[in-house]
Amino acid sequence: MNVVRVPARKRHWTNHNVVELLSFLRSASRNIELKRPDWILAHFTLPGGEVARRWAGRLGVPYAVVLHGADVPDSQKGRFGALYPLVKPLVRRVWRQAARVIAVSCTLRDLALRTWPEGRIEVVHNGVDVDRFQPCAHRDSAEVGGEMLLVVVARLIEIKGIQHLITALSLLPEVMRKRIRVRLCGTGPFADQLHAQVREAGLVDRVDFAGLLSYEDIPSRLKEADVFVLPSLQEGLPLSLLEAMASGLPVVASSVGGIPDIVKDGVNGLLVPAADPTALRDALVRLLANPALRQSLGAAARRDIMTWSWPAIWERYETILSF
Repeated sequence: MNVVRVPARKRHWTNHNVVELLSFLRSASRNIELKRPDWILAHFTLPGGEVARRWAGRLGVPYAVVLHGADVPDSQKGRFGALYPLVKPLVRRVWRQAARVIAVSCTLRDLALRTWPEGRIEVVHNGVDVDRFQPCAHRDSAEVGGEMLLVVVARLIEIKGIQHLITALSLLPEVMRKRIRVRLCGTGPFADQLHAQVREAGLVDRVDFAGLLSYEDIPSRLKEADVFVLPSLQEGLPLSLLEAMASGLPVVASSVGGIPDIVKDGVNGLLVPAADPTALRDALVRLLANPALRQSLGAAARRDIMTWSWPAIWERYETILSF
């Protein structure tokens, strides 16, 4: 199978601006016309799925669309609630005409079926490059009473729940709080509120705003950390979580979206209810007090994530896309 990827160039890898989206649409159309593929695989319903639908019709080939989260109506009502009623007819058309519709988690599939109750949606989880993301040996020597570095890799937006992590830190006894540092890797419109919350909580010396990382820098930043935290309020299946687990990090994450598909509480990570700073604080206390638990959870995370390596995930795609 020969796969041709259409690049989606952008200045900031977390989002596109309008000019970049238009450039992608032109590039996608040009590549599809030149390559004359046997299948078109589109990620996100709009705009990718709509481009695939139009070109599949012209070329007489099947297309598949992969749902990731925000492209599913009602998945992020706070951000796109006013837009979803307008795009639902377009979304249904893209899904209805596709040969295959694929969601990255069971929860996302179930949500999509509310918009398209008569449809059939397969589940194929996101994959991760297990060669690029590798464990770091220094975690094996962590000692009781030592410092613990938490890392978050996420857009700084409200639904990532970072405000609840900051509250959780403020709930810790001072003696524990002094042993925890947090590195927030990302940018976004919620950054000013988070900065203000950190200042008001007296945590300026405990929380580092590292800014947007290049994709090349993410593996090394994960290797520096002791624990990965993702306190999201909503998710599809976050790539940052898979990359952290491939890096052998113990994870503390909210039990939302596709996260429980991957993280098994007490086995390869710790799950907490969303928007529950007390539960998040208690999970951090467990890991701070028990380096051996951190080590065992991280080792299990690395072991289990092999199921989601890209070769394994692509085998699933090949099965679904073959008639």
